[in-house]
Amino acid sequence: MLSLRPVLADYVQLPAFNADTMNRLPEEVILHILSFLDIADIVHLQRVSCRYLTLGRDNALWKAECFTHSRAEAFRRRQHLLSVQEAHIAELRNAVTALPGGDLTAWDVSQLVGRSQQTASTDPAAAARTQRSRALASWEPNYPNERIDYHAEYIQRHAPNDVAWLRLPKAQGDQVREATGAGLLADQQDSSQQHVIAPLDDGGVCIWDVSARSTTSSGGAGRLIARSKAGLLTGQSADSVSQSHTIMTETGAVECVAIDSAAQKAYMAVQNHLHELDLSSLQLVSTKEYPFPITALSQTSGKTPITVGTNMTIHLHDPRDPAYMAHETPSAGELIGGSVYSHATLAQPGPLSILNHDGFTGDDSSIWVAGRFTSLLNYDRRFFPRLRGTVFSGARIASLFAMPQPFIPRSLDLMRNPNVSSAALLDAKQRTGTTVLAAAEYKGKGSLELYGLPDLQSYQNRQTASASKLLSAVAHGGRIVFSDGDGHLKWMERDGFTHVRTFNINDAMQEDLNGAQDASTFGIWSSTASEMPGQGDIVQKIIPTRGSQATISSELGRPDINQDKLLLWTGDGRLGILGIGQSGPLGSEVWHDAMESQAKSAEEMAREDAARQYSQRMRRALERNADEVRFVRGLGIGSARS
Repeated sequence: MLSLRPVLADYVQLPAFNADTMNRLPEEVILHILSFLDIADIVHLQRVSCRYLTLGRDNALWKAECFTHSRAEAFRRRQHLLSVQEAHIAELRNAVTALPGGDLTAWDVSQLVGRSQQTASTDPAAAARTQRSRALASWEPNYPNERIDYHAEYIQRHAPNDVAWLRLPKAQGDQVREATGAGLLADQQDSSQQHVIAPLDDGGVCIWDVSARSTTSSGGAGRLIARSKAGLLTGQSADSVSQSHTIMTETGAVECVAIDSAAQKAYMAVQNHLHELDLSSLQLVSTKEYPFPITALSQTSGKTPITVGTNMTIHLHDPRDPAYMAHETPSAGELIGGSVYSHATLAQPGPLSILNHDGFTGDDSSIWVAGRFTSLLNYDRRFFPRLRGTVFSGARIASLFAMPQPFIPRSLDLMRNPNVSSAALLDAKQRTGTTVLAAAEYKGKGSLELYGLPDLQSYQNRQTASASKLLSAVAHGGRIVFSDGDGHLKWMERDGFTHVRTFNINDAMQEDLNGAQDASTFGIWSSTASEMPGQGDIVQKIIPTRGSQATISSELGRPDINQDKLLLWTGDGRLGILGIGQSGPLGSEVWHDAMESQAKSAEEMAREDAARQYSQRMRRALERNADEVRFVRGLGIGSARS
């Protein structure tokens, strides 16, 4: 039986409507009225006046809406319905649940079969309120020292996803250049002013403006604002594009770009050379050579230099070391060997991600290294290269990301552990700590791992988060987002295992393709299934466009809603901005409110997502079948090919 919203007149008797009457109502009364409205009605009300715009974006109102449409609330309602079932219905439910071949998790079975029928409460309404408050406290993603915009959070959880691809420079013919890395340059005074920095496969560097929109500015719109000459990073001439392409793509490092926003500099790794680039002039400042190809760079801040990981060693980069200084003809230069500096030698090759643990806790000297080996290595910058310790994971980690909030273990889940008090959960959230996200692969499956620092006893690993390996994981608002080897972007709650939504970048590419070409030219009747542009692409790296300490200048007017976007770098060398809502992530001529599409229920959105994923899986299955048909034709077993 569907649960319908109560009629407003049953609770509040309003006089005849006029503007003066509504303006005299206290804000508390208006917010109470808004709590009975549908999402689309609240959105339309925001256009009435500045007062209703503010009230229509009340944080407590949208926090309640986010929770109402969350899986935590759905789970609470399910538990409540089970607790009030009659005894004979409960017995029938347990019998059906115990049948083999069910599609229930171990947790569902334990809850449905292992528990006896609860005794009816003397005050069911009070018990329901208590359970709802516990479910809300357990689900609530924000911490005491953090403020989440729940209006934007609701948009990001339910509005349609969209990807705007940056225009890469043209190569010969109709081909375009490929990005071999990506970084984000943010203004220190106003974080809404942002630029994407990326090296290209021709050895050049490009800068795009992706600044956020506001009431007084249309934003950067993804414009290409600067481009260096080809061969800048390879030392080749502008005509030697093929040689530059080989040099830029040989190592295949993902973490190969580090941006120092305060100094307006970029560090880019190309084979075994580390180039320091002045972003204001797009000229090389220095180049340093390392003994092995560079496979990972840590990010840098004003006080902490970068850490360089080669295939077999870890180095602390010191900009004071003598290095080759770039002149007009860098290819004719010569590396000047500086003093021998210390480095750490790895027992196993292949570091893929390096995390400088600074700015979150009192311990700002830790360096965490992860990669193709199965342990996290911890170094102390003050006593480098001595190894401080290791944490065994068992998985091969591709990406590390630090969240400035303490790790909350699953044992403090108030709904799954009735004996845990709300005070214990609040105390855990008030502690000082850091949560490290690790995107990894364990026995062929994707593993999302969470580690609590400085208490390494708190960790959660080997979550089977995906059917394929994970490539990148970051925090996105009040959620965690990660990419996998199937092209999926999956959002989870901060607990690491509660699913929020899924998006596949190949769906966005396919929609763009359908607008320009007939899909019938692809598939089994084409020469090869790989002719479809972007088919099977993956997201190698995710970069949040807004950090947890983002500040926006008031001189640029009120920023547009929902500017918490993601910068994507794909395996095909494409750069995109993922946004939420009808309007394009980089701007659009036609204005649409990102919330108007929210008239659909959460169930309808889930059905559409499931249908879209099923369609994509069927397409891939048919393409694999087409490849097999073409393979058989090539063996001469099938009919001759025309």
